[in-house]
Amino acid sequence: MTAQAAAPEQVRRQAASAGGDRRALWAGNGGLTWVIAVGSLAFFATAQYCQSLYVDTYFDLYAGRYVAEHGIPTRNVVTALAHGKPWIDQQWLAQLVFFRVWQLGGYAAVTLLSIALVSAGGAVLGALMLRRGASPLRMCAWTLAALAVSYGYATPRAQSFGYLFVPLVLWLVLADDRSRPRRLTFLSLPLLILWANMHGSVLLGAGLVGMHAALRGWGAVRRRDGRGLAAYLFLGLGAAASALCTPYGAQIVHYYGSLIGNSELSAAGTEWTPPDPARADSWAFFTVALAVAVALAVRWRLGARPQPEVAIFAVVTLGVALLAFRNTPWFGFAGCLLAADMTRGRSAPHVLTRPFRRAIAAGIAACAVIVAIGIARAPASQYEASIPRKAIEVATRIADRAPRLPVLTDQWSAVGLLWLHPALLGRVAFDIRAEQYHPAQLAGMIDFMLARGPHWQRFLAGYDIVVVSRQWHPRLASEMSRMSGWRVVYLDSSGVVLARAR
Repeated sequence: MTAQAAAPEQVRRQAASAGGDRRALWAGNGGLTWVIAVGSLAFFATAQYCQSLYVDTYFDLYAGRYVAEHGIPTRNVVTALAHGKPWIDQQWLAQLVFFRVWQLGGYAAVTLLSIALVSAGGAVLGALMLRRGASPLRMCAWTLAALAVSYGYATPRAQSFGYLFVPLVLWLVLADDRSRPRRLTFLSLPLLILWANMHGSVLLGAGLVGMHAALRGWGAVRRRDGRGLAAYLFLGLGAAASALCTPYGAQIVHYYGSLIGNSELSAAGTEWTPPDPARADSWAFFTVALAVAVALAVRWRLGARPQPEVAIFAVVTLGVALLAFRNTPWFGFAGCLLAADMTRGRSAPHVLTRPFRRAIAAGIAACAVIVAIGIARAPASQYEASIPRKAIEVATRIADRAPRLPVLTDQWSAVGLLWLHPALLGRVAFDIRAEQYHPAQLAGMIDFMLARGPHWQRFLAGYDIVVVSRQWHPRLASEMSRMSGWRVVYLDSSGVVLARAR
């Protein structure tokens, strides 16, 4: 058996094959049919775990409402602990989009938008694999592997936009197969600016474009191509500047610095904690990482070589994924694209006829449509199942009778209160924005929610009413219910409201 070696220049030539070859790839292999099938399957699978809203969804909704009513925020008016502190709302545009979508179609519309973004990202990734020469079956396998890394985790929130933007930037950058940038490649700059106002994963996108510009710029230096070097310098500098193209300018650096490498978040068992092989939610990531490594090693031994940009981006995203679980989706895209590139040398024989392929794609698409209809018809109570709705209502009535009374909650109860009862803005102790609080406050919040350590009760000082989700913080709910000096005002299976005994 002879392997098809692929040096970097050969990879670029193959990825940018003539128009007739591309038409043959899409028409002969039924590329569009396969992409529709993969996108529909991604929609169907993602919809299975988006039947209730996530904690970030509520935050995006009430932050988006604030932007819609008051403009882009600069000072925190939402929580008591951080009241008056600078508020750098990097995700303001995504939040505004989600809120406007909610106004149009409620929770169902927000959920459908998020699922559509994730599935569209999978479809773009699959189309990119096909464009670069992957066989349809391998494209399906590696695209679904990329999405499996995020299965159960790609819930409605600002990060959903990243699932579409990452493969789009990959497409724009990897379409650049000449000694000078294509016009298409420069479209990555406005995309990065849009992304910079939607989600922090723009740092990876800007890094990819900048890395591509540096590699190609070095090639221009070696060729003594002054115009090519100038074009790539413009592309690289534009990518670096794009992350600052927000209403906050250079202040956005503080936002990123407060989250990246935050030891309190990393130690708290949150999404900022590194993936752990002992945890079930990390198994898909490690399985896909192992599969990519095996594919790379086998094909390397047979003489295949990856395109440098793809290989470097896969390594970088693997590194950031190992730092925090929330970064694992980006490795799913880059790592699986690398694997698809490396395993494309031998095409599997066509075992499915065109009518049969179309029938399968149509069947999967029909399932996705049926699921979408079910999401659209679901009652609001289904989406609010993740918060202690009745406990929140009881606490709100108590707070209404005492207008100056601050309310202490866990993060799930906080976002529920702030979204459902905007009159309580400024009276809830804290919400999920870790960058708003100094390390001692953040550590105290985490210890309180986990009822951890000998001094977690100190966080209760200054509060006379507490709301706790029994679903997400059962230990805290149990400890508070037995604590002397506090009485249970309301209790059900989802939450508990406690008031200080007088």
